[in-house]
Amino acid sequence: MCQPQHCRACPRTYRTLAALRTFVSANRFGNACFSVLQPGTILPGRYGPTNVRLRCHLGLTVPPGCELVVGGEPQCWSEGHCLLLDDSFLHTTAHNGPPEDGPLVLFIVDLWHPNVAGAERQALDYIFAPGP
Repeated sequence: MCQPQHCRACPRTYRTLAALRTFVSANRFGNACFSVLQPGTILPGRYGPTNVRLRCHLGLTVPPGCELVVGGEPQCWSEGHCLLLDDSFLHTTAHNGPPEDGPLVLFIVDLWHPNVAGAERQALDYIFAPGP
């Protein structure tokens, strides 16, 4: 669901998301956000809620010392590039850089997993649609 104040603050981002046919909209598994991790932040191992989506991380600011491990495999962010991951696997995130490196900044958007067929997407949208 669009958060009006956020859509007004980031109109190009909002328009881009609205045009993405693979964006997971209209159900609780879809999300788009900016993520900011300060140096010294460690997010412990966690699992996403479902495997019907892939999470896309667009690196906006990626200082050295940042790490992402998904399913035991190290992943690398890079500025201006997307990294796709299935967050239903155990994943950990850390920004091990010093304070002067500044924050890790990502734009994160959820996309339908390509193995989820159109009819399944429609069913999931119906089942998990936000209430009125």
